[in-house]
Amino acid sequence: MHYIDTSVIISYLNENDVNHSRALETLKQIGDMVISQIVTLELRSVLARTTNLNEYEIEAYIEYLSEIKLKVSEIDFNDVFSNAGEIAFKIRMRTLDILHLSACIMLNANTFVTFDHEFAEKKNVIAEFGLNVLS
Repeated sequence: MHYIDTSVIISYLNENDVNHSRALETLKQIGDMVISQIVTLELRSVLARTTNLNEYEIEAYIEYLSEIKLKVSEIDFNDVFSNAGEIAFKIRMRTLDILHLSACIMLNANTFVTFDHEFAEKKNVIAEFGLNVLS
């Protein structure tokens, strides 16, 4: 299963993004994709801060995610936070990034798909937690 990071979704949605065509190909080629509520929250936040879209238009983008076969899976955030606390010392990334990785683990995904370079830089440490980073 592939956990899709917000960076890939933003590139997919924005035709002017430098990684747009890469995001189209990536999401077309891989199957069994999952995201957490962390991704939908981050997407809402990014779109609210960087566009003139109103909340209804932003929600339309969130609803569109299922059309591109991104399944939003419910997870217990107590487990996510507990796991994040354990891996934070080893991986040493920003809080939201640690939460994404923890959610990825809790959802039993084996691949973390991202365009964020920091994940690629930490891929060897992240691999110790059973996750392959695809960037």
